[in-house]
Amino acid sequence: MVPESRKAPPLDPEALASLAGGLAHELKNPLSTLSLQLSLLEGAWQDDTPLAARSRKRLASLRTEVNRLDTILRDFLRFARTDSMALEPARLNSLVEEVLQFARPECEQEGIQLDSFLAAGSDALQLDPARFRQALLNIIINARQAFEGKGGAISVFTRFDDSFAYVEVVDNGSGMSPETLARVQEAYFSTKTGGSGLGLPTVKRVLEAHGGHLSLDSSPEHGTRVMLTFPR
Repeated sequence: MVPESRKAPPLDPEALASLAGGLAHELKNPLSTLSLQLSLLEGAWQDDTPLAARSRKRLASLRTEVNRLDTILRDFLRFARTDSMALEPARLNSLVEEVLQFARPECEQEGIQLDSFLAAGSDALQLDPARFRQALLNIIINARQAFEGKGGAISVFTRFDDSFAYVEVVDNGSGMSPETLARVQEAYFSTKTGGSGLGLPTVKRVLEAHGGHLSLDSSPEHGTRVMLTFPR
């Protein structure tokens, strides 16, 4: 008699995200060991022989790949953990200013002016402050990278109505083509060398976990506008 073939039931999205996040976390331990061993090897090949020079070059390539893997894992862990929000009363304008104060020095080094225009009035929301900071900082980093070292301006606005709070980030950078704009929120899609393609998808998940949504408008050579909408 032929045994009956059965398939295991598919994992629900929450369980799958939990498993994937656990796997990424476990991979960080051997990756940290690799990084430590590379540091020891780099210290051991400091003489001026041709063999040492070749070894340092190969070690530098390995270091680049280890750092890239570490970035991918960090981005994936942020992406996987956005389902669990720790909501608490928060002041939106204060959180925006905190993020801008953190991001401003690096912007200034690259000739980018980072300004805020925050609406007056009640800005109290139920937010996960850490996730919000992560999302807004990610948007500002994307905007900063769009200038490709040429300098420019990034403006961050807040406004409120009876139902929603809005955070708008506008830059006058290189902008995106319609084809890129159509795909930029897809997981693992990236136009950057070495990018994980999880930046905007993570922001989108953070917004959706808050009951809000993310919208973008962009065109080549005219910059990009990103709108983060939160329910009040």
